[in-house]
Amino acid sequence: MAPLPPLAPPSAAHAPAPRPRVVRFRHPAYPNSTPDLLVLMAADGGDNNGGLDFDVALTSCCIITNTPWDDGYLALKATAPASVGAAGVERVTEFQRVERPHDGLLRGTDYFFCVDGREPSSDKYPVVPSLQHWRFPHGDLPPTWTALQLSDHTAQLPTVKGLAAARARDVTCRISAYMDAVEIAHLVPAAERLWFVSNGMQRYCWRPLEASAINDENNLIVLRRDIHYLFDSRRFTLIPKRFITDPVGSLQLVSHVLIPSGSPELVGLYHNRSPQSIRGISLECLFARFAWSLFTDEHVPFFGSGLKYAVRLWSEEKNEAEIQTLRGHDIGSRTQVFDSTTRSQSRSISPRKRPRPTQGNDSLANGGGGYWSDDEEEMEDAMKEKDYCDAQDQPPRGRTMKRSGWG
Repeated sequence: MAPLPPLAPPSAAHAPAPRPRVVRFRHPAYPNSTPDLLVLMAADGGDNNGGLDFDVALTSCCIITNTPWDDGYLALKATAPASVGAAGVERVTEFQRVERPHDGLLRGTDYFFCVDGREPSSDKYPVVPSLQHWRFPHGDLPPTWTALQLSDHTAQLPTVKGLAAARARDVTCRISAYMDAVEIAHLVPAAERLWFVSNGMQRYCWRPLEASAINDENNLIVLRRDIHYLFDSRRFTLIPKRFITDPVGSLQLVSHVLIPSGSPELVGLYHNRSPQSIRGISLECLFARFAWSLFTDEHVPFFGSGLKYAVRLWSEEKNEAEIQTLRGHDIGSRTQVFDSTTRSQSRSISPRKRPRPTQGNDSLANGGGGYWSDDEEEMEDAMKEKDYCDAQDQPPRGRTMKRSGWG
C-alpha cells in the first residue's frame, strides 16, 4: 500500500484569474469629484479583456436608487457643438444610452446611470443608503429574475421544518457538493430579522405564520463552512445570468464573485460557477440576498464626501419613504432603521426553555462532526443561538463595513 499524493492546491487546479477590472457607475447630476455611485468588478467573459454582465450592472443601479427596472439606463457622456456665438462654438453635454451588447457584457470602465424622462445633468435622483432603507419590490422582480425557474421541493417528512428541513433537502454544500463541515446559511441574514418582518418577507416562507419565519427552509441553504464565510462576507452571491453559449438563451443560476479582494482563487473557483441543484428556496429571498450584498462601502462609495445628497430614507413610524437632503458625513448615522437583532432578542421569540447542550453548537447544528440532532426543535434553537452569536463576529451590516480594498 502506498500513500496517496497530496491534494492539488486550488491555485494549481484552477489557474489564478487575472485581476478583474473595476467598472464605475456615476451619478450624472453631481460634480466630477463626487465618489462613484456604484463600483463593480468585471470578471465575466473568461478572457483578459473581461467584462461585466449588463443585466447585473443595470439591476444593481436600479436597486440602490429605487428606480423601476424599465426606467433606468446606462449611458456614456459625450460633448457636441450646440451653436456658434460671439464666444465661439458652445458645446453641450449629451448622455448616449448604452444598449445591451450582443454578448451581454460591458467592456468599458466608466458609465453613468440615468433615469428615463429626466434631464441627467440636473436631476439629482435620490439614492438608498442601506438595505434597511430599501423596500422589497413585491410582485415586481427584474425581468432576469422573474424568468428564472427554480425547482420546488416536497419534504418527505412534512413535520420536519426550518433548519432540519433545509439539511434534509440539501444534504451537501450547494456549491461544492461536500458533505463534511457544512452549515446552514440564511439567504436574508438572521441579523436582518426586523427588516425581514417589516417588508413582509414571511409571505415567501413555507410556514409564513411561524414566529421566526426567517429560519424557514425557504430562506436557507447548506454551504460548506468556508464558503458560508465568503457568502456572509459578501464576497459572492447567487444570481441568474444569460450565457450566449446556451443555444436556447435560457437563464442559469450561477455564483457571482462581487469582491475578489486580491484572492488568486476566488474568481477561478467560484465565478460563474453553476451550483449544485438548488430547490425549495424562495426566489424572492435570493433576490433580497443580492440586494443585501450590494449595500457596502466597497460597492457604494457615493456618500464619501461632504457634499449634500438627495437620500431616500424609510420611516418605520410613518410607514413611508422620505426624500431628504443630507451631507455625506451625516448619512452614516442614518443608515440604521431597525435595532440589530441580538442574542437576547432571539431568545425571547419563544417562551420555551430547555437545557442547552453541553457540547459546542457546531456538532449539533452545523455538521462539524457529521452529527445532526434528531430533536428538530432543539437543533433549531441551537442554530438560532449560533447564528446570532456569529453575527457579532461577521463584518458589520450596512455601510459601516470595514473597507477591504480591491487589491
